[in-house]
Amino acid sequence: MTGETDSLLDLKPAISPTYFNDPSTASAGVIANELAHDRDFVETTYGAIDEDLESQEDIDDSDGFAVSKDKLFYICCSVYLGSYLSALDATVVTTLLPVISSDLGALEKSSWIATSYLLSCATFQPLFGKLSDIFGRKPMILLCDTCFVVGCYMCATSTSLIPLVLGRFITGIGGGGISTLSTITMSDLISLRKRGLFQGVANVFYGLGAASGGVIGGLVADHWGWRYVFYLQIPLAFASAAMIYIHLELPEGSAGLGVQGSGIWGKLKQIDYLGSVLLVSGLTGIMCAAAFGGHEIPFQSPVFVALCVISGALLIGFGLVEAYVSPEPVIPVRLLGIRTVLTSSLANWFGTMGLFSVMYYVPLWFSTVLGLSATENGLRTVPNCIITAGASVGAGMYMRMTGKYLAMARITGLLLVIGAVQLWFLKPNVSTWRQYIILSVPGAGYSMMLTVTLLALIASVDVKHQASTTSIQYCFRSTGSTLGVTVASALFQHTLGAKVKSLVAAAAPDALAGAEVVKRALESPDYLKVAPEWAKAPLLESYDAAGHSVFYFSAVILVLGYLCVFFMQESKLHNSVKRT
Repeated sequence: MTGETDSLLDLKPAISPTYFNDPSTASAGVIANELAHDRDFVETTYGAIDEDLESQEDIDDSDGFAVSKDKLFYICCSVYLGSYLSALDATVVTTLLPVISSDLGALEKSSWIATSYLLSCATFQPLFGKLSDIFGRKPMILLCDTCFVVGCYMCATSTSLIPLVLGRFITGIGGGGISTLSTITMSDLISLRKRGLFQGVANVFYGLGAASGGVIGGLVADHWGWRYVFYLQIPLAFASAAMIYIHLELPEGSAGLGVQGSGIWGKLKQIDYLGSVLLVSGLTGIMCAAAFGGHEIPFQSPVFVALCVISGALLIGFGLVEAYVSPEPVIPVRLLGIRTVLTSSLANWFGTMGLFSVMYYVPLWFSTVLGLSATENGLRTVPNCIITAGASVGAGMYMRMTGKYLAMARITGLLLVIGAVQLWFLKPNVSTWRQYIILSVPGAGYSMMLTVTLLALIASVDVKHQASTTSIQYCFRSTGSTLGVTVASALFQHTLGAKVKSLVAAAAPDALAGAEVVKRALESPDYLKVAPEWAKAPLLESYDAAGHSVFYFSAVILVLGYLCVFFMQESKLHNSVKRT
């Protein structure tokens, strides 16, 4: 670990501070009031390459870091540990739900245990950037570490469902904040050209956390009980906080130091309360619709429709408040007037919608149409994890060596489209080796796209606005994942219902038997294992058609994202943190 990190610190890039991104849909927001009202700034693009750019010399006035390499090593360790914990806690309960729900006698509401963490993580992330600009990076990171520890302790000591769900909610606030603020802080410390490589390594740790969560949760629960899954995370969070407390010293003049010369009440007055409430409320509604739509809340029900309409209205209201009312917007939507900010954000939005649809429904297609077990399904994701980690690091190395990103952005978009289109031709007789690599192409494209478009977005604006623009991109990404899964779920269920009813009715020996099969088949995919022989072929054909409806949708969405990439502009990547 130490050798690897030392190697990273010794690299000689050529660019300025960029944003340390984490795949966990983190958000950041430095609010620049003067930018929100500066029409000239919004109508131009900072740093876009012009005819003379190739001849410009970028003077490296430092080694590309704002702190010493020794301090940066410990800060990176904390960042990587935070990324790992944030991802692990999102998936660690997947294998624990039956055990926890049985122990607490709350089987019917067990989904809230997982949903509460994801809900708070996604909805509160966009707020931490602005708050850290007001109160400072270090205090906010330590506050989030505290939330994480308190939440884990509440989960470990819960004796009923409500305290456990509340604990998971608080843990999600802390976990989302840790990943977000770590990303912002690394952008304060590392130049743009080196930034992509460091982000790639962070993506590896995040991927490890997400992939190992279920395994670690199961092993710990089997040996010591499910409560120790939460207990054991507490010392790790303390270690991460300790490294930040001791080693994080931002340079003088950094936006990460917070508002200077203002007391606590003065800082509290700078918070965009109205915008924050509208944003959190709108995102909460969308997340709830995505999490419970089609299950606890039927898609056709008035509750689901009202939830979507109200959430959409809240988010529209948020946009209007940020654009025309708030003097210190939590997310400055006026920056969308910059071409690369808008197009890179849309590329992330469409890319995330399409990729999440694929990642959710390819495993479901495997388990239903091919009859794979959960273990077999999990093994088929291993190559994807390895390849996407390498691809993310590779994208960072490319930008460090070349100082360019536009060509790479177009390649990543093409990989996403190719990866989705190949699913159109997925057949029940697909070879085993293809099952293992089929997710690797879109996965590699997406992991590189996250790194490349983030750097493109940050490079397109002045350094003091980099966190603000990143907030916009992460909001697009978080809503994209939610909408993608929701639309894909609606398509899948609609196609499945129509196909099952028509195909089963045609093959059923009598109407009563057909009605029973349709009812049970739509309740659970596990029914395929015990369905009558005459019904298995129609049911398999129905699930195959439903899966392909999602694959068609994802391909169309990813093509739209790919088109957005062609409207991005190449901007200069600097060697120095100050972009001199």
